[in-house]
Amino acid sequence: MRVSLVIRNSAIAVFIASPVALSLGSVYSALLAPNDIREPATAWVLIALASMATAINLHLSFLRPALYAMLHGKSMKGYKHASGIPLVGSILVSIAVLVAWGKLSVAATSLLILFADTGSVFWLFAALARDRSFWSES
Repeated sequence: MRVSLVIRNSAIAVFIASPVALSLGSVYSALLAPNDIREPATAWVLIALASMATAINLHLSFLRPALYAMLHGKSMKGYKHASGIPLVGSILVSIAVLVAWGKLSVAATSLLILFADTGSVFWLFAALARDRSFWSES
C-alpha cells in the first residue's frame, strides 16, 4: 500500500515539474549552443496567450478578492470564489518552449510565466506540498 502511494505521488511530481524542466532544458540548450535563428512567431503567440491566462488567474486570485473586500467594508461575507483557468498557461508555455527549443528569450519568459501564474503546475505543487491529506494514505 505504501509503495503505491509513493509511485502515485512521484508520478504527480514528475507531471507537475515537466513544464519547468522543459523550460530549464531549453535555457541550458540555448546557453550550450546559441544560434542566430529568430524565434518562431508561433512561440510568441503562445506566450502571449499564456500571459493572458496568467493575468486572469492573478486577477481572480488576488485583485478580485481585494476589490470585493474594499467595496464591502473589508467583509468577505457573501464572496463567491471564481475559478481561473488552471493549467492552460502551463500547457501553452510548454508548447511554446517546444516550438522554439533553445531560444533563451522564450525559455526565460516561459519560466517567468510559470512562476507568476497562480493556476500553473508550480503553484499546484506548492498547494499540494502544504496539504497533509495528499501525502498520507488515510
